[in-house]
Amino acid sequence: MFEEPQNEEIQVRDSSEVLNGLLGPQGKKIIDIGCGGGRIARILAGHGATVIGIDPSDRQLDTARASDPAADESFLKGVAENLPLEDRSADIVLFFNSFHHVPPEHMITALKEASRVLKTAGCMTVFEPLAEGPQFQLTLPIADETEIRILAYQALSKAQENGFLPVGEMTYMAATVRSSFEAFRASSIAINADRESKFEKHDTELRSRFEELGEKVEGGYRFKQPMRVNIMVKP
Repeated sequence: MFEEPQNEEIQVRDSSEVLNGLLGPQGKKIIDIGCGGGRIARILAGHGATVIGIDPSDRQLDTARASDPAADESFLKGVAENLPLEDRSADIVLFFNSFHHVPPEHMITALKEASRVLKTAGCMTVFEPLAEGPQFQLTLPIADETEIRILAYQALSKAQENGFLPVGEMTYMAATVRSSFEAFRASSIAINADRESKFEKHDTELRSRFEELGEKVEGGYRFKQPMRVNIMVKP
């Protein structure tokens, strides 16, 4: 079921459109695990979902709570391997760019927790960046996630042993526009403050990569990132 995608051209798509199309969020209760600053939670709430964003970072949660609410979204501190939620309370569990941030020793527990909080026939959808493409190459000097992304995919391959039936996999090309190198630096450090020293150490190399890998577009520089989406159902 879980095979590495072939090196072929994949379609550039807006992640919010992919989310809306796959999840059909209207009227559903969605748990956004690793919600960060809350962007995805607000998108889904804006499409009619009730969304609870979960994140371990006080800094990220402060950002999420400070933003103007889209509709019915809220944010709680927590980790994927110990969700602060009741059993069978959600229609959808979402990991968007976040499953590979779960410590490897806790990835299987995180799958079990996702199954616990889902209703019967509920869906877990996992968006993960592949270890390739311009966005990945840009961030290598500050965060080489090659190995951890492989480990995350290996853990997902064990979903059927941990409360899920895998029902589909797809790939698409996401793209992020950075207005400037300084904006890229600021957003990266907001995610992980430890990166500040790495930016200082690799400043020249990172600026060079930014110019070489980015496509100049209106509003700044565009960086493509291949994404994989795995869809699983709780029987």
